[in-house]
Amino acid sequence: MNLGIDLGGTSAKIALVGPGYKIIEQRFVVTAGFPSPSVLARQMSDACRELLRGKKAAHIGIGVAGDIDSARGIVRVSPNLGWKRVPLKRLMERFLHCRVSVENDAKAAAWGLYRTQVSPSVKNLLVLTLGTGVGGGIILNGSVYRGATGSAGEIGHMIINENGPLCNCGNRGCLETFVGAPHITRKVREDLERGQASSLQSLVRENPDQLSPYMLAVAANNGDAYAQSVWEGVGHALGVALGNFVYLFNPEMIYLTGGVSQANRLILTPLWQTLKTRTFKTPIGAVQIKTARGAAHIGVIGASLL
Repeated sequence: MNLGIDLGGTSAKIALVGPGYKIIEQRFVVTAGFPSPSVLARQMSDACRELLRGKKAAHIGIGVAGDIDSARGIVRVSPNLGWKRVPLKRLMERFLHCRVSVENDAKAAAWGLYRTQVSPSVKNLLVLTLGTGVGGGIILNGSVYRGATGSAGEIGHMIINENGPLCNCGNRGCLETFVGAPHITRKVREDLERGQASSLQSLVRENPDQLSPYMLAVAANNGDAYAQSVWEGVGHALGVALGNFVYLFNPEMIYLTGGVSQANRLILTPLWQTLKTRTFKTPIGAVQIKTARGAAHIGVIGASLL
C-alpha cells in the first residue's frame, strides 16, 4: 500500500491507497493561512503515521500546486501556500524515513487518471484541471512529460489573447483568465451588476457569495440564455487553446477534470464547434475529449502512484 498526498492552498488530503487504486482511509490537514513548511510537514507526517498504524509505507507521493523541481523534491514556488524554495522531499523523508516523491499536482492527477481510467493502447494525452486555476499534465509515449525544468504542462498560462484580462501570473490573456472559476464568477457578477438580464439576478441580490460555476451551469441547463452564452465563451476559449495543443502534441485523448469541467456538455459543445473550424482535420479528428470520472480523488491517487 502507498500513501498519496494532494497538497493545496486550503487543505492537504492524505490517503492510504490499496489494491485496485481504492482509497482505504484518508485524513485532512488544514493548510490555509500560509503555513510554515516544517510545521505542515510534521502535521502531514503525523497524519501519515495514523493511517499506517505502525506499518511502513513503501512510498509516499505528494502533488503540490506550483512550480516544482520533481528531480530534487523542491517546491520552487507555490503561491497558494506562500512557499518559495521549500525542500519538501527532504522534510518529509526526515520525519517518515521512507522514499518520498514530490510533483506538480496537475501532473500527479494526469498520471493517476492515465493509470486508472485510460486504455493501455493510449500513449499520448493531456489532462486539463479546470478549477480555481487551470493546470495541465501531459503524458507522452506513456510517461509524464516534464520538460527541461519540470515546468511543462502550464496550459492555463497559454496566452490566447495578448490584450485580454490581467492574469495572477502577471501576463494578459492567459487561458486561465477565460476559464478559471474565479474569473468566470467575476465576469458574471460584473455583467449582472450592469443590469444583464438573467435568472441569476435574484441570486446575486439575495446572496452574491452563492454565485459559482455550479449555479451558472444550473441556470444554463434551465434555459437561461445569458448563462448559456457564458459557457459558450468558456468552451470557445478552451477550443482555441486545445486546438494549439493538438497541433503541437497530436494526442489521442484529452481529459477535463476539476469543478468547472462538471458543466460538461455546456463546455464540450462549443469547444468542439471551435475545434472543427481548424484546418488540420487529421489530428483534430483523431482526438477524443472526455470529462474524467471520480475527479475529487484523482489527484491523491495519482500522487500515490508517482
